[in-house]
Amino acid sequence: MSQPDLPKQFINIFNNKPLINQTIERINGYFKKNERFLVIPEELKVITKRFVGSENLVIEPARRNTAPAICLCAMLLKEKYRDGIIHIMPADHIIKDNKEFIECLKYGEVMAEKEFLVTYGIIPDRPETGYGYIKIGRTIGRKKGIMGFYGEGFIEKPSINKAKEYLKTRRYLWNSGIFTYRISTVLNEIKKFVPDVYYGVENYLKFKDKRYFERISEISIDYGLMEKSNKICVIQSDFGWDDVGTWLALERYFQKDKNNNIFLGDILGLDTSNAIVYTNNVPVRLFGINGLVVVASPKGVLVCKKQRAPKLKKLLSLNKLKEKNRRL
Repeated sequence: MSQPDLPKQFINIFNNKPLINQTIERINGYFKKNERFLVIPEELKVITKRFVGSENLVIEPARRNTAPAICLCAMLLKEKYRDGIIHIMPADHIIKDNKEFIECLKYGEVMAEKEFLVTYGIIPDRPETGYGYIKIGRTIGRKKGIMGFYGEGFIEKPSINKAKEYLKTRRYLWNSGIFTYRISTVLNEIKKFVPDVYYGVENYLKFKDKRYFERISEISIDYGLMEKSNKICVIQSDFGWDDVGTWLALERYFQKDKNNNIFLGDILGLDTSNAIVYTNNVPVRLFGINGLVVVASPKGVLVCKKQRAPKLKKLLSLNKLKEKNRRL
């Protein structure tokens, strides 16, 4: 759902408020302002400040995916607090039950104190091909009805048939991308499994030279650490989570018109059906289309078939490469 000029966390579609502001409000009563840190790439610094004001920012000198970003934040917090529990969560997700979310985080802290690497697996309510899954094993413990399990493996986005199988077994949960770690534990595990990341970040902080960070391999925390460590604890969770990762997510939150369309913005459609259309300050007029996603902004227009919408990351990757080559 992200656009080159407006990443998803800044889009004001859901609940009439940008997702990044919803995220801060969600944890505001549990974490004080001086305990909250937004980890962002350098190029998003200005727009982030516009949305969140004086929140604490940790700036990535280069985009290197989630493992280097988490390592950077953990090392900075180690300098400040020596050790402690950290929660890591995307700023562009929807969570409907904030109270249950905080209760799950509290139990995650208990598990993290025992040196588990904690992640939160969402109980699926449908066969979903757009999410990764986590297979759960033996029970570790429970508290107030919240259960923790040993993780038995991470699975990439499955086929629809596999997703239906996972739903029946009740042993597979959606991978939320939310984590709870003890600082010392996660740094030790990063050092063990992805030393390139650990020493790259360490040298960047030691020498204040972003070239050390730029040399780090791009690697996610899931692939670099969570899929390799034997310290995984999965908290089975049901707090109304949705990563709203594709434009198809709008169908879960907005009512369709009589032609099965969802129109958001200055849009007029004639002989148009089964479409999702969003515009940001650009008038859009449609005639005789069916089954399309159309997104328009002053920086450009996106058009794709609805069934291809979950694969849009391929196009975004190609667009980023094109922009990089243009700058060179």
